[in-house]
Amino acid sequence: MLRSKLLWAIILGIATSVLLIEAKIHLGYNPWETRIQGALVWPGTHLVTALNTDGTLFQGWTKFWVGLSFACNLLVYAFVWLVCLWILGAMFHRQQPYDGGDNTFVPPITR
Repeated sequence: MLRSKLLWAIILGIATSVLLIEAKIHLGYNPWETRIQGALVWPGTHLVTALNTDGTLFQGWTKFWVGLSFACNLLVYAFVWLVCLWILGAMFHRQQPYDGGDNTFVPPITR
């Protein structure tokens, strides 16, 4: 089950990151849309801002910094989706605790 959750978390993290890039390209300069989009890409932009200071080795490499920002957002959102899927799985498992076949209250019937 862990592999399945991890796979879905990676897929949903990629989808979220791609949707953020598409929103950046296609949305206008509405203040609300810019504010929402800025909050969603916050992890990657702060990492790049912290690393890309004056005098760094990769100072002029904008494609590298865009890729690093995308990768950071991808990892953050994959982790967020993994936690959400883990919480949902725990909630669904707790609804029906005796469906697993491990009923400890009644001994198994042997014939």
